[in-house]
Amino acid sequence: MFADDRVAHAVAALRAARPVLVGGTDRESKYEVVLPAALAEPRWTAWMVRHTSGILCAPLPAERAGALGLPPMVQDNQDPRSPVFTVSVDAADGITTGISATDRARTARVLADPASGPADLVRPGHLLPLRVCANGVVVRPGHAEAGVDLCRLAGLPPVALTARLVGDGVGMAGDEDAALLAARHDLPVLHIPELVEHRLRFGDGERGRVTRVTNARLPTEHGPLDAVGYRDEVTGAEHVALVGRPWTGVPLVAVHAECITGDTFKTTICDCARRFAESAAIIAHAGGVLVYLRRPGARVLDGHIWTTADDGAAGAIVADLGFRSVRLLTGPAAAPQLARPGLTVLAVQNRAASLAWSNFG
Repeated sequence: MFADDRVAHAVAALRAARPVLVGGTDRESKYEVVLPAALAEPRWTAWMVRHTSGILCAPLPAERAGALGLPPMVQDNQDPRSPVFTVSVDAADGITTGISATDRARTARVLADPASGPADLVRPGHLLPLRVCANGVVVRPGHAEAGVDLCRLAGLPPVALTARLVGDGVGMAGDEDAALLAARHDLPVLHIPELVEHRLRFGDGERGRVTRVTNARLPTEHGPLDAVGYRDEVTGAEHVALVGRPWTGVPLVAVHAECITGDTFKTTICDCARRFAESAAIIAHAGGVLVYLRRPGARVLDGHIWTTADDGAAGAIVADLGFRSVRLLTGPAAAPQLARPGLTVLAVQNRAASLAWSNFG
């Protein structure tokens, strides 16, 4: 099963109010059970307590914690690598002692309910909310962020119910323990790096991977091009798509990553400027699109590094422009990584032949 399929399997389980077992980033991966707080109910909450440490947390965005009046548990957080624990809470109504699975499920649902406010909770209580990093696992690849991200991808309020999975012995559960438990209860297993890759390719489930922000006609030495500006919802960069004249057949796509040394200073240590000019000429004459990816905070001597985030942004831009099948010119992007549901990327097109053909045309 591919990583995107595993993410889809996990999302489907959460929508059905079933748990997902989420592994960490290292080889001796620790696992946590994740449930959507909005759909928490006693049966699976009790199952979570039985198979974990029993300490249940509720990761949620910082702005949600603020809206609920949940200040940090301590003023001097001595573990800067972890999310920020807030004061513990119980639901103000509909519970007894607060410790039972029924009560904690109720409290989780209150935390996730957009209509809830500070008066709907009492402090202290038996559930531990966690303020997670903005932008989730892309910034901090932790279990708390994974829980919030998965709830968003499932189209649910971004509040999770999580707890650390324990093994049959005295320690935390490892890969074998998680696999056996998942098989016994027909539950999906997902690792955080898989979720990070999915987020970098497709976004957070609430916003698109990129957002179209501007459109203008741009005269160039190769002919007029339509410049379409995009905001990258993961990196914050401002990308540009240069769209050529109307095309027939399967259009061409070229991808170029910002290179200050080549694009601006025309250095001879790389051929970025030449390749960009070639691509612009091809797209202006033959039609298609040239995707120019900006690099936020790029330094002059940064190397030519291509990332999954670049693949995700480029693929999302091409798809947003309405392309469904394209031919990819030689460059930093690879066809399999650029493709996505609804967008077919065909075999790489020969750049020299495309340039000659466009000049002839």
